[in-house]
Amino acid sequence: MKDVMISNLVTRLHTLEQTTYDGCFLWKIADVGLRIQEALTTNRTALYSPCFYTSRYGYKLRLKLFLNGDGTGNRTHISLFLVLMKGEYDFQLKWPFQHKVTFTLLDQVDKHHFSTSFRPLQSSSSFQRPVSENNVASGFPEFFPLNLLHGSKTTYIVNNTLAIQAVIDTKA
Repeated sequence: MKDVMISNLVTRLHTLEQTTYDGCFLWKIADVGLRIQEALTTNRTALYSPCFYTSRYGYKLRLKLFLNGDGTGNRTHISLFLVLMKGEYDFQLKWPFQHKVTFTLLDQVDKHHFSTSFRPLQSSSSFQRPVSENNVASGFPEFFPLNLLHGSKTTYIVNNTLAIQAVIDTKA
């Protein structure tokens, strides 16, 4: 019983260490080579980031990544989406979610980062108050071309790690 409790506490501590409360989230995907192979050969095509928040009592979010693409980006691009999740403080937030979202693929050596942004459509069900655990993900099926990701002169993958940043602009 004590071992189970310790294991649960370690898991909770690890989750808390990764959680941010300012709308800025940096996701490091380790073992990216293995994850790409899994995306090519198995049904495990999507990766989910840990949860993050726009503020201490703000919107609960996470990222959804397809390393071999999804939809129109299948096998040609990495696909990146934002997932709005049911949060403990949804009752006091403004709906629909309307904040500008910026995704950045980080170049880990040369700093030639790739960024793109979107503003949520108020009519989209993805940005209404969640009624289930997760809303439908929304973002970019053609976020970044695979041929550039794996190019010989690019440094987006370093030490088998890929880094993606999400910034939610809560001021605009």
